[in-house]
Amino acid sequence: MAGSHKIVPEVHNGVSTLDEPSAAWGWHDIGRGPIQIAGWISVLFLLGFNFGNHHGHVETIWLLTLAALIAIGLLLQLFQPKLSQVRTVTAHNKPEGHVEPHWNYNQHTLQGTHANLSDSQLRALNVDPASVKGELN
Repeated sequence: MAGSHKIVPEVHNGVSTLDEPSAAWGWHDIGRGPIQIAGWISVLFLLGFNFGNHHGHVETIWLLTLAALIAIGLLLQLFQPKLSQVRTVTAHNKPEGHVEPHWNYNQHTLQGTHANLSDSQLRALNVDPASVKGELN
């Protein structure tokens, strides 16, 4: 065949094109600055619409409410922590010298934390409690 149809993944700003095909277009990292600028311009436009030829107060209530909601959202985003640190428990959070147990082996042989399971817990793991106690021939 003349060509290959295999997709070659690319990573842009930590996002793979296999996960999000539009990652290369730059839509995944707009940033806080442009969002703040566009948001405050929107708030000013909504407040500016109050000066017009409308006679009722329904339009005024809607315009002020939408402007206030957008402003609250922008302030929340502005004062939100940057979160440059990932807040997950990983292997990096283990104390020095920690040895991870062999969980699959311990579950299979019913050792370690799996040694003292109740009958209902054994049944939840699809283990017959009678086979553990040696009652089956």
